[in-house]
Amino acid sequence: MKLLDIPFDDRRRRYLVFRPRDLPDRLRLASTSTTAAFEAMGSSRFYVSQDQRILAKVVPDKFSKRRHPLKWLLHDYLEKRWLMQSDARKEFLSLRILQRAGLRVPHCHGWGLSFNPANRAPSLLLMERLHDARTGGEVFDALDETGRRHLLDTFCREVVQLAHAGYVHRDLHFNNLLVDDQGRLTWLDAHVRPLPRRVSDHWPAIRDSLTAGKLRGEAYRALAERRIAELWAGEPTR
Repeated sequence: MKLLDIPFDDRRRRYLVFRPRDLPDRLRLASTSTTAAFEAMGSSRFYVSQDQRILAKVVPDKFSKRRHPLKWLLHDYLEKRWLMQSDARKEFLSLRILQRAGLRVPHCHGWGLSFNPANRAPSLLLMERLHDARTGGEVFDALDETGRRHLLDTFCREVVQLAHAGYVHRDLHFNNLLVDDQGRLTWLDAHVRPLPRRVSDHWPAIRDSLTAGKLRGEAYRALAERRIAELWAGEPTR
């Protein structure tokens, strides 16, 4: 563990960082146009380090301490902080599962917690910043139909690869992936859960993780379902 006092733009926040790896002696984080693009796709805040090596993901409290004091105390302070159920810790563990399944993930520099009740952004995940890659949604939209089907096939193979490792992603979304110039996927927003214990429930759990809204429409969702069903019925893709 490491206690870090980190400047974020114009304010400083203190975090207890677990599993710190390859961190600079002094870590300073700032918002950029790149982080603003990430924030437009979700509720988390993003920052990058001065040397452009580290991408920081910060998750704020779910409830307002002033408007919902009891919910904030039970959920955001006791559960998320003191019981170590923060988004950063869960995502760190999910990244390790994805990596063990053979999928590409960014190098993780550690995850942190702030126990200061005045800090409304207690969850901190420090990841490698990947420069030569774009979000999956951006890449998918720019491709022709042949390119989209190729990217979708790669996506389906990796979904099945994760399933053969015993897990399903909880938020299968193109924007939770980065795609590099060689068409390789890197899994970013890593929230996974184990497949059900009953084998007969495995396929329904995988199928239900696919939604039209997150896969650019029903046509692509149906195409993904058919391809994953084919791969799931065959040999493991690992």
